[in-house]
Amino acid sequence: MNRFYLSFLLVLGISSGLQAQLELMNKPFMDDVRFNKIIEGTYLRNNLKFSDIQGSPYLSDKFENGKIITQEDSVFSNIELRYNAYSDDLEFKQGENIYNVAFKLLVKKAEFGNNTFGYRNYELEGAKHDGFLKILAQGKATLLVKYTIRFSDREEAKAFSDFQPARFEEPIEQYFLSINDASATLFTTKKMLIILLSDHKGEIESYLSKNKISLKDERGLVELISFYNSL
Repeated sequence: MNRFYLSFLLVLGISSGLQAQLELMNKPFMDDVRFNKIIEGTYLRNNLKFSDIQGSPYLSDKFENGKIITQEDSVFSNIELRYNAYSDDLEFKQGENIYNVAFKLLVKKAEFGNNTFGYRNYELEGAKHDGFLKILAQGKATLLVKYTIRFSDREEAKAFSDFQPARFEEPIEQYFLSINDASATLFTTKKMLIILLSDHKGEIESYLSKNKISLKDERGLVELISFYNSL
């Protein structure tokens, strides 16, 4: 192991492979145990292996060259990175070994491919959370998207339903806004969006009306927040 990776392991607290998921994932304990057993191929009596599961826990299975910027602005470059949206883990590869960032709070940003992820505070369903969110536009208002991939266990055939294999579902996208780097807030309606940008309420209402922005149109949302940040 070269000095770069040795330093990287010591500073960021990387744990090897997927064996440390019990301590790293912000999910219920039993779900963590189940995921470990899936990876190891010892899932209950079914011996379910990762290769037996349809879909993927990753936005992209491919590792892409990038860098990690810590909260203290230290930069670690030329790292092969990918994001696990099931476990909310940032993973990197060295040779044939896969590692993940154990101490996520140390990560300010991770840039790889066309992606920039930040480890941020966000509010969801009245509770506060920490996790990796993709940064779409940044300024006074920062637009972020949280990806979530759920795992569905296999379902045996029943009288009125066919057998369903174990699978990772398609990613769920939830959009958040952070104003002046405060905790990010989920918005699901235009009314909520206007409230978050209320210091320029008139301009935002006019922009939304004129441009027919849909809350499912990521490019349109990026352009809206870029417009707001220019005011």
